[in-house]
Amino acid sequence: MLILLVRVVFVTLATLVGLTSGSIIYRTALDDSLPGWFGAAMGFGIAITLIACEHAFRRRFTRSLVAFILGLGAGLTLSWVLLSVLRLVLQDENFINNLDLPLALVTTYLVLVLVLRNADHFRVVVPFVEFRAERADSGAVVLDAGALGDGRTAALVRSGLLPRRLLVHRQVLLACETAAAANDPTVAARGRRALDGLNELRSMPNTQVEIDDTEIPNATTLTDVLVHLTRLEHGRLLAVDKEVLTRGIAEAVTIIDLAALAGALSPTLRPGDEISVMIEKPGEVKHQGVGHLDDGSLVVVGNAADAIGTRVDCTIVRLHATSNGRMVFADRVASAKT
Repeated sequence: MLILLVRVVFVTLATLVGLTSGSIIYRTALDDSLPGWFGAAMGFGIAITLIACEHAFRRRFTRSLVAFILGLGAGLTLSWVLLSVLRLVLQDENFINNLDLPLALVTTYLVLVLVLRNADHFRVVVPFVEFRAERADSGAVVLDAGALGDGRTAALVRSGLLPRRLLVHRQVLLACETAAAANDPTVAARGRRALDGLNELRSMPNTQVEIDDTEIPNATTLTDVLVHLTRLEHGRLLAVDKEVLTRGIAEAVTIIDLAALAGALSPTLRPGDEISVMIEKPGEVKHQGVGHLDDGSLVVVGNAADAIGTRVDCTIVRLHATSNGRMVFADRVASAKT
């Protein structure tokens, strides 16, 4: 609310300044016949443009602004030092006067780009104010491609177990788009699932999904990018890929193993327990019915082929673990059979 108030005051003051002082500038530089409201419109436009830029880059606005000012100041200072040295060495004022602008331009550009590209690695301490990679809104979750394509990610965000700020690196998005366009049907389906998962997360209310464009130095694989981005963000890495999880543990970043988390949240079932299941379709074996638990576990119920579309009580006979989760085999309770 306070930021909104500051923005409104800023736009109002910019409009008033443009209406008064601005008219002196544009009438001198452009045309004296321009109407008086032109200055107000100019001030309003500049203010709105600045607010739009600040909003677009709000996640890194403070760091980017500080890095820009430092880079510009360092570049101009270095240019001044170089010109002063050349002036003493060459003793040719004519030559120096022709060299000063190109040298200042090139030096400032190189230093500015160097500072901006490495802003995440700098730590700048000003009295009472500290600018560093850790931010007040730290704690974001970085997603790998597997987590994007796993439907349990959206369920965890919706439940509140994961924070509402999620990061997807640009390279992960490009990898998903490339996979979705692959000739291999399996790879293409995996890529489309990841893109659909990203769209689902974006459509969720109060959830901030950001595509991160941070350049990670010396990163040769997606795993490098994910691990180093998580470290820079002081966040957590939500992953399904075993290689990413292993590397994250080795690099001492905070990781969330989606499969392990989902397993921990699944209800503990044992042979002999009674459960209630909605029978969705017939099983592969005669008289069997098939349904699912709330966590997605497949349940095969004996003597339930005639109960499709209804909920039946059954007793667990045995459990079977598969690569896609667990399968539950159960027998329909006799008293529930009609």
